[in-house]
Amino acid sequence: MYALGFLKERSEEKLSTGAVEVEYRLVCSGELYNRNVKTGDWRKSGVARILLRTPFELFVASEPFEDYPQELCARLVVTRASESDHLFAGGFLPDKDVIEDLCSLLTLLSRRLIAPVAKIRERHSTEIEVLGSYGTDVPIPMMGHSKVVSWKRRAATIITTPQQQNIIVNDPPPVGVDDDALSGLFKTFLTIEHAENIVHAARLYRTSLELIESRPDIAYQLLISAVETLMTVALEDYKPDEAEQIKTKQHVQKQAKNYGLTEAQANHLALLSCRDDRWIKRKFVKFLMDRLSSISLAEKDRLFFVPEHLRPPPEDLEKTLKVIYDARSTSLHTGSPLPHSIAIGTSPRMKVHDLPLNPLKPGVPPVAWFERVVFLAAQMFLLNQAATESFPFIEID
Repeated sequence: MYALGFLKERSEEKLSTGAVEVEYRLVCSGELYNRNVKTGDWRKSGVARILLRTPFELFVASEPFEDYPQELCARLVVTRASESDHLFAGGFLPDKDVIEDLCSLLTLLSRRLIAPVAKIRERHSTEIEVLGSYGTDVPIPMMGHSKVVSWKRRAATIITTPQQQNIIVNDPPPVGVDDDALSGLFKTFLTIEHAENIVHAARLYRTSLELIESRPDIAYQLLISAVETLMTVALEDYKPDEAEQIKTKQHVQKQAKNYGLTEAQANHLALLSCRDDRWIKRKFVKFLMDRLSSISLAEKDRLFFVPEHLRPPPEDLEKTLKVIYDARSTSLHTGSPLPHSIAIGTSPRMKVHDLPLNPLKPGVPPVAWFERVVFLAAQMFLLNQAATESFPFIEID
């Protein structure tokens, strides 16, 4: 994984021969600023544009500051890599792989979709005399090589009464970045036992945010896969206690007794039948339940717009997670679609045909609600793995 190799080189402050400085433009579906800068209005401060200095540089490039989507600039130094098999070998610059994974981690930490747009600069440390400046500062073609992946601009809500008119801005709230905490997290990322799995989960999470507005059904599957990626390592050795295992195999225990086996023998046979069970659904529920609090779930979400009656109450969380996983399995293995109502909440506008037929039994909750559940649990897992209590990104009221 080239992103981990990049972080390792930066932590060791070693640059191999042939290191290349690259510059990328990124796009953020929201507004980031450096919250450590003491200023009355960060939008008028040049220093507040500096989001990170090491292990790579990250700046706000948008003008004006709050332009949507926000344009970011990332500058990093990458060394060439090589891959080989038994017959062939080749070298290349893995900057695209590195920036993709860094954007995924930033997305997971900030809960804002951050994606690369294009590489705009490539500077080499060695000069080829015959090429002049072209040999050290290579121009990068832009036409046909750039893409902007971001959320749609959200229309404001206007409420008019005989007395007054209120305008509600629905854009994602600004996010303050603690550059020291973010730099420290990246520096210690290599010490995390399951760093590679976290990057894999971050990729899935970022892709889900790319699709959450247009394909909520696919986004749902990706969010569940992100949880499965983390729970596999977090609960690798997990299995229910013996009493619970026997309860899941009551049909085996009952049949064993019908054959004349004793209670102990029937229980032993039931336990043996559980030996190869991976307990995927239980791990899924446990991973999320262990990392969520009723307080955080009860707080109003300021990013998405899920109506209160479609947000499962905290006391029903475990039951709801089981419903989600069952619906996922049915959809994945039989092709049965998830309900239209999962699309509600990604926009301040609501389509009539997306409303559940029975509002008293909504079933599978909207993907926007589940996204927040996954974000809170994944962020808690990452910060616990990194042994830090500092949140690099904080949503500002």
